[in-house]
Amino acid sequence: MRAFLFCLLVLAVACRRPSSQLRATLTPTDSAKLLKSTKLASYDELPDYSGHLMAGNQLIAMGYDPDWSLIVNPSRNQVRFRFSPTDSVVSQVPERLADSDGSFRYNAAVGDDQLRILFALDSCIDKRSGKRMDYRVEISFRSKTYSGCGVSLQRLALLQDNWVLTALGDTPVKATGSRNELPRLELSLTEGRVTGTTGCNRMSGPVRADTRRIRFGPIITTRMACLGDGGQLESAFVKALDAPLTYQVGDRKLIFFRGDESVMTFRKVD
Repeated sequence: MRAFLFCLLVLAVACRRPSSQLRATLTPTDSAKLLKSTKLASYDELPDYSGHLMAGNQLIAMGYDPDWSLIVNPSRNQVRFRFSPTDSVVSQVPERLADSDGSFRYNAAVGDDQLRILFALDSCIDKRSGKRMDYRVEISFRSKTYSGCGVSLQRLALLQDNWVLTALGDTPVKATGSRNELPRLELSLTEGRVTGTTGCNRMSGPVRADTRRIRFGPIITTRMACLGDGGQLESAFVKALDAPLTYQVGDRKLIFFRGDESVMTFRKVD
């Protein structure tokens, strides 16, 4: 009888208090940790082009079967095509021939050979990384054709600048608070860092972008109290940076989008 009552007691406690494994499946044991891990997953899904941007590479392409890679670097006036693990050729950057559909091509002389390069505007998924690129690339060299994917980093180079916030959604913003300044971003994709101000506190954190999307890692700010309108603006600004975003950049203007809706608008400052 005592054994029976003891079993009933154990069962009652187990029903009232789920195991740690079961609780983990029901609710997060550490919501801040979970949010951070989700944030980093969104950030890490983007390719890291910092090395290419630092080197001044404007176009990159790659393919497999066999493995090959292409780099076009106008600042060095150099086209480098590696068509095997041990073989590569280098030429000067020839004239860029643009097509009406947004595609473009190069015809480069390499000794007695011709290196013919086509960047066709067509979404292309890299077979190894699974990353989406903007161009389907075909290269003809020494009677062989090499196919793969490529990307232009010109848009990312435009992102690398100082931007001051002018609107949240469709609402214009104005400087408020004790510092009387607008939120500002200083984007450095070569270093993978963003610095700036929320309009009240200094801020910094990691950042990555491809030709359409931008992701900010965990943003760190100083802890000065922000009251009234300044505090509300800071809260809305930091919250907007926390979400996955797409962007458009040009004509000294940068716009962040979530889906089809404009989230923030910035203007370039010198």
